Amino acid sequence: MKCSQIRKMISPYVDNELAPDELKLFTSHIQGCPACKEELEKIRSIHQLFACAERFEAPLGFATRVMAHVEETEEAGLFSRIRRLFAIRPLFLRTLEVAFALVIMLIGVMSGNMLVADRTPGTQPTIQESFSLDLFQATPPDSIGGAYMKLVGTADER
Repeated sequence: MKCSQIRKMISPYVDNELAPDELKLFTSHIQGCPACKEELEKIRSIHQLFACAERFEAPLGFATRVMAHVEETEEAGLFSRIRRLFAIRPLFLRTLEVAFALVIMLIGVMSGNMLVADRTPGTQPTIQESFSLDLFQATPPDSIGGAYMKLVGTADER
């Protein structure tokens, strides 16, 4: 086995969690590899330090306070990510809205030019002609708009 694989097995070895076949491979490698043997001794000494350390009782409610703090931290992290997202997003949305408005205006100008070009064959229409209200027909008398115009009393101003 490679040293990298053996070093991953050191902690399970110290905790007596290796399977019998893994234990045989591990011990045979450790006997022949001084670097892995040294690493094993370091891990054993650290394990022994923790095993011999004095144990203290946690104060009453300690676990509850820790878990509440963890939840607050997670919520604060989530809210800060959301805040950052909305701080950036309005700028993106505003840019998108402006681009959409410009596309709509461009389509309007192009369709206005096509209307003028259909009306006056042989001449190239200008943008000012595209915005002229002369292109629109008067409201037909049978339509709702025509009925409204009769009620209001505005005559056809053409």
